[in-house]
Amino acid sequence: MTANHPKVGPRFGGYYQGRKVLVTGAAGVKGTWLCMALEAAGAKVTGLDLHPPQPNSNFVLSGLADSIRLVQGDINDFGLMRELLAENDCFFHLAALALVHDCKARPLETYRVNTLGTATVLEAFRLSETAARGLFVTTDKVYRPKPHDRWIETDPLFSSGPYAVSKACAEQVIEDYRGDLGVAGKHFGVARAGNVLVGGDLNSSARTNGAGRIFVDCFEALIAGESPRIFSPSYTRPYTYGLDIITGYMSQLARMEESGVQGEAFNYGPHEQGGIANGFLATKICEAWGRGIQWSGGPLRNEPYQTQALNWEKAWLRLGWQPAYTLLEAIRDAAVWYRQWAEAQANPSPGVLRETNRKLLENHSRAAHDLGIWWAVASRPDSVRLA
Repeated sequence: MTANHPKVGPRFGGYYQGRKVLVTGAAGVKGTWLCMALEAAGAKVTGLDLHPPQPNSNFVLSGLADSIRLVQGDINDFGLMRELLAENDCFFHLAALALVHDCKARPLETYRVNTLGTATVLEAFRLSETAARGLFVTTDKVYRPKPHDRWIETDPLFSSGPYAVSKACAEQVIEDYRGDLGVAGKHFGVARAGNVLVGGDLNSSARTNGAGRIFVDCFEALIAGESPRIFSPSYTRPYTYGLDIITGYMSQLARMEESGVQGEAFNYGPHEQGGIANGFLATKICEAWGRGIQWSGGPLRNEPYQTQALNWEKAWLRLGWQPAYTLLEAIRDAAVWYRQWAEAQANPSPGVLRETNRKLLENHSRAAHDLGIWWAVASRPDSVRLA
């Protein structure tokens, strides 16, 4: 960063300035960053989450409780959803059971939350006289396996396992509301993203009975000065920086009324569209940490996909979106967060990471601005001509 570089922040054609926005799953990993990004874009945010945030979570350590309204409740509470949507202009629906192994252990709850919960939000949205736009976040895991090729939005859905199937079923419900049930005057769509890589995720294998995420396992081990154990190092995943995914969501909702955006599904993935091997990811994380620690291999996990790759050309052509960070830049900023989080554990007071997170958001915004990505440069939705 140069000293005379102007401070930039998420612009999104000015859509979020003064807008009242509801975020379900607000205390989760992506939900927390989304709330912060929305605030930076000028929105007034209401968050909904089933459980109170943990004291060492990014939500608490960011001090978000001081700046947004957080409601504790269930997305299947129809009355509550109607009340919240009556108070907001638009919404992002992120609330879900998202750990694959946890979903396998609790399939009925997975379908209740991920599928029926989506239907509840949709029905409350249909009846709302206030909320006019919404984005439903599912996952790239809804796609059927497609070895050695990138998933595109028109590929067939339905893989296997409660997580993937519950999300694919949710997409069928969304399509039904868009078609036969008809939500007149409403604009909504679907976002599918790759594997999220970002600070704030504390779902390590040690904390989730073996169901954790590889990059969290890496940082947790490195913080302890230990060698990370990597399961299935040759498997590939579309690891994508979390703020790139968040800005994709926000770009899509901001342009929701446009032809080619309304009612559509969009993929959001990394520059490395062919996917990244777990072992390569772990190597680069260890190198970024810089203490000479190397990872070691563990037993293979029973997973439905050996290779995963995601095509996001549609988001580029219709939204002017692309990732602002490469994998190495994503790892760099994630490492900054985990170092600061580890230091904060000596005094995990609310707001202790507020400045760290503000700087990470600003760094990402500047990178997007320098690349000319729509959301960081547009003063109006039509200020960038797209294909």
